[in-house]
Order: sequence, then C-alpha cells, then structure tokens
Amino acid sequence: MKKGFTLIELLIVLALISILAGILIVVIKPQEIFRRARDTQRKGDLSNLQRVIDTYLADVTQNPNISITWCTTPTISFSSPTTAFPSGWPTTTGYTVTGTTSIAINGTGWVRVNLGSSTLVNLSALPLDPINRTISGIGYFYAFVCTSNIGEYELDARLEEDTNSMQNDGGNQNTLYEVGANKNLY
Repeated sequence: MKKGFTLIELLIVLALISILAGILIVVIKPQEIFRRARDTQRKGDLSNLQRVIDTYLADVTQNPNISITWCTTPTISFSSPTTAFPSGWPTTTGYTVTGTTSIAINGTGWVRVNLGSSTLVNLSALPLDPINRTISGIGYFYAFVCTSNIGEYELDARLEEDTNSMQNDGGNQNTLYEVGANKNLY
C-alpha cells in the first residue's frame, strides 16, 4: 500500500495555512509597523541633524577662519519643491517660505546653512522624509525654520503614528515633531 497525501488533504492543509497567514497579517498590522518605523526614522534624522547644526554653530563661533552663513530673514524651508505651506501644516506669517528636494549641505538644500564649510561636520547629504510627499491631504516633509538671530532654529516633521511625541516635544505645534534651539519659532 502506498503512503502519501491525497490531493484533497494537501488542499485542506494549504487552505488552513492560508487562513492562519491571513489571521496573522490582521493581528500583526504590518502597515502600522511601517508607519512606526518611518516615525522612528524621522525622529532620528532630525535629532542627528540638530547635532550637526549645533556642531556647525560651535565650530564657526570658535573658528574665525570660517564665515558663518545663516538666515538673513526669517525663513521656513521644506524638503519639498513648495513655495507655500504644505497641506496639513500650520500656516504662519512673517516667514519666507522656500522648498526644495535638494539634499545639498552647502546652503542650497532645504537647510539654508552652509554646513559644508565646517571642518567638524561629517555629513554628505541632508536627509529627506521617508515619504516626502502629500498623502490624503497631509504633507510628510522635513522643515527647517530659522530667524536672523544666529543659532535660532527649529527642525520639524509630521509623524504618522506617534502623536504623543508631537504633543510632548516641548514645541508649540501639537501636530508637528519639533527639535532645535528654539522649538517655538514655527
């Protein structure tokens, strides 16, 4: 007598595996995991960029051979090719709004500071938001806000899942994650 599985038995096993895989996908919620991962990347990017800007400021204030490039007028620069406030972002007056997807560190990127002029800064390119576009009326971009006061800046991002971090970051916008020397600029 032959031992083995019949076609019916194999189909039943495959159906059960498919049902279990479907249940597992519903329970795990992979889209939620991806949103959390993107939020973690956003927070890490802005934290690293804050350290880079602070290092640049320390270097240029202690080294007279480096000419400082800083905002001449209050500016908000977005990591998108916009010249207006992105969808879902708060609007404000008194700031020049610029946008570019440029990741250049020479002051022409979305951070309007020549970070490349510092010998202490080790950064080859500016980060971009993992989505860096508008989805369902919400703009997911990074923003650099600065005033003409040297060293007064803020970095912003829109998070997808982590509303607690946006509300408890010490800034004045509950819908943005804010880091920087002055979290109340924007």
